Amino acid sequence: MGKAKRKGAKHKRNAAGTKSYQGTNKLRGDSIHGARAGKKGEAAAYITRAQALAKLQVSLADFRRLCILKGIYPRDPKKKNSGMDKTYYHHKDILFLAHEPLLNKFFELKTFMKKFKRLMGRNEYSLAASLEDRKPKYTLSHLVRERYPTFDGAVQDLDDAVSMLALFQSLSADQRREIPPDAITEATRLYQEFQLYVIRARAMRKVFASIKGYYFQAEICGHLVTWLAPHQFAQDLPPEIDFRVMLTFLEFYRAVVKFCNFKLYADLGLAYPPKRIMEKDETSAEVAALEVEMRAAGKDREVKAAEEAKENEGMAAEVAADFGESKEATEMQEQLLQANRMKTVFKGLRVFINREVPLRPIYFCWLCGGATEVGWERGATAGGSSGSGSAFNIGNKTITHHVVDRPPDQLEKRTGREYIQPQWVFDSFNTGVLLLVGQYAPGRAPPPHLSPFVDDKAQGYVPRQREILDQYAAEVQGVASSTSATGGTGETGKAAGVEGANFKNFAKELKAEASGVWHSDFREEQKKDADERATKAHESAEKAPETVDSAPLEVGTVPAKPTDEQEERLRAKAMMPKKHKRLLQRIEKSAKKQTDSNDRLTTKRKQNARPEER
Repeated sequence: MGKAKRKGAKHKRNAAGTKSYQGTNKLRGDSIHGARAGKKGEAAAYITRAQALAKLQVSLADFRRLCILKGIYPRDPKKKNSGMDKTYYHHKDILFLAHEPLLNKFFELKTFMKKFKRLMGRNEYSLAASLEDRKPKYTLSHLVRERYPTFDGAVQDLDDAVSMLALFQSLSADQRREIPPDAITEATRLYQEFQLYVIRARAMRKVFASIKGYYFQAEICGHLVTWLAPHQFAQDLPPEIDFRVMLTFLEFYRAVVKFCNFKLYADLGLAYPPKRIMEKDETSAEVAALEVEMRAAGKDREVKAAEEAKENEGMAAEVAADFGESKEATEMQEQLLQANRMKTVFKGLRVFINREVPLRPIYFCWLCGGATEVGWERGATAGGSSGSGSAFNIGNKTITHHVVDRPPDQLEKRTGREYIQPQWVFDSFNTGVLLLVGQYAPGRAPPPHLSPFVDDKAQGYVPRQREILDQYAAEVQGVASSTSATGGTGETGKAAGVEGANFKNFAKELKAEASGVWHSDFREEQKKDADERATKAHESAEKAPETVDSAPLEVGTVPAKPTDEQEERLRAKAMMPKKHKRLLQRIEKSAKKQTDSNDRLTTKRKQNARPEER
C-alpha cells in the first residue's frame, strides 16, 4: 500500500494535466546513502584546473592568460577531494571568468588563426593579407577600471608594473622566445614617460646601485613606489623562463601605466603623450628626447615648486603647532625637510657625463635632484666632443661637475670643474647635500655605498660610513643634535664623541690629500703619533701612585633572581600552544642571529679601527 501511494504521488498530475514530481524531489537512495560526495560544503566550492578548462572550453594557454588579466590565482583548500597533485580554483572565480567579454575575443582569435593558416597553406597570400587587416582586436581598459576602481589603488600597485616595464625596455625583440618588437617599443616609451613625470614632479626619494641594477623610490600621490631598473648589458635569456606568461603580465601593466601616466600628466597641467626630439631619440638619449615638451612648462613648474616649498614650510609649522614636540611630529618635520633637500640638492649645477658612464640612471638622478643642465658624450662621432642632442659639449666653461669612470692618466682634465665618479651622485642624493669629492676622485676606491632602504639603527648596527655621512650632513645644514650640543651622557655621549672623532679624522684625511700627502703615509704618521701618546700616557701612569681595589673576589656567583617581567614572560611561554611556541622560538632565533651578526661587525670594526677611535 505504501509503495502504491509513493508511486501515485510520483505520477500525480497538476491542474494543467501535466505530470508533477514535486512529491519526490530527492534522488533514489538519498534517504539511505545520503548526499553524494562533492556536492555540498567546502568540496563543492573548489574545482580542479582540468574541470575549469572543460567548463570554459578554452586551452590551457588561454586559461592562464585570462587568469592573469583578471587577477585570479589558484587556491589551497583544506580538503582536496580530487587529489593532492591537482591545482584548485574557487568555483565563483571560474563563474566570474565565464562572463568575461575577453573570452569571446579569444574564440574569435582562434577562428581567425585557423582561417589564416589555411589561406597561407594554400598560397593565397592576397586573401590572407586582407584577412589579417580584419584581425579581431581587444582592449584591457575595462579590466583596469574593474581591478582598480580608484586612482590610489592603481598607484599602490605601480611597483611591479614599472619594474616590468624597466625590465623589458632593456631587452631586445626575440622571435624564438615570442617577444614581439611592438611590446618592447611600447614598454620603453611608457617607462620613459613615467621617468619624465618623476623628474618634473621631483618625486624621487631614494636611489641605490646594486649588482642586480638600480633601485629607485619615488613618492607619488602620497604613496611610495619602488622599482628596479636592470643594468644595460646584453641579456642572456634563460631557457627555463616562460616569456609568454611574462608578456601577459606586461600587456596588463602597459594598460595600467598608460592610465596612470595620463592622470599624472594631467595633474601637472601637461599634455599627454609628450612630444619627442627625433635628434635625441636617434642617439639613444632615452628620456632626454622628451624634454622639449617640458621646457615650455619649466617656468610654470619652478613657480609651482616655490609654492610647494612654502606650503611645506606652512605644513611643518602646523604640525608643530598641533602636535608640539612629540616624536611623530619631529619625524614628519624631518621627512618634509629631507624631501625638500633632495629636490634641490643639485640645484645650479651644470654636469657633463662621459661615454663610459651609464647615462640612463645618472641622467635621471641628476635631473631629479634639480640640476640645471646635463650634457653627455655618448653617441658622439669620431671628431665630436659631445653626443648628438647634448645641451653642451665637453669644452664648455660653465660645466661644474664632470662624471667619469676611467683612470686619471686617461683624462684630459680642465680647470674650473670637479671630476667625480658615478657613486658620488647617488650618495649625494641620498644624503641630501653635496658631499666632498676627495674620496670620489678618479682612480680612488670610493667609500662603501650604503643602501638608503636599510634602517641601520633599527638593525642594531650603524656602519662608520653612515656616521660620517650623517655628521657631515648635520654640519653642512647647520643642524646640531641635542646630544652633540650638550656633550651627552653615558652611551649617548660616547656615540656622539665617536661620531665627532670620525668626522674630524675624515676632514684631516681630505686636508692631507689636498696637500699632496699619500694616504698610506698619512696613516703611518697617525699611527706614530698614537704610539707616542700611548707611551706618554703609560709613563705618567707609572709615576702615579698605584691604587688597588681591596674588594674580595667571589669564588662562586649566585644567579640573579628573574624580574617580574621575565617571570611573566616565562609563564606565558609555558602556557602557549606548541604551534605558537615553535613560532616564538623561530622569532627569537632570528633575533639572536641578527644580534650576533651585529656583535661580530662591531668587534671587527674595533679591531680595524685606528687607536684614537677605539
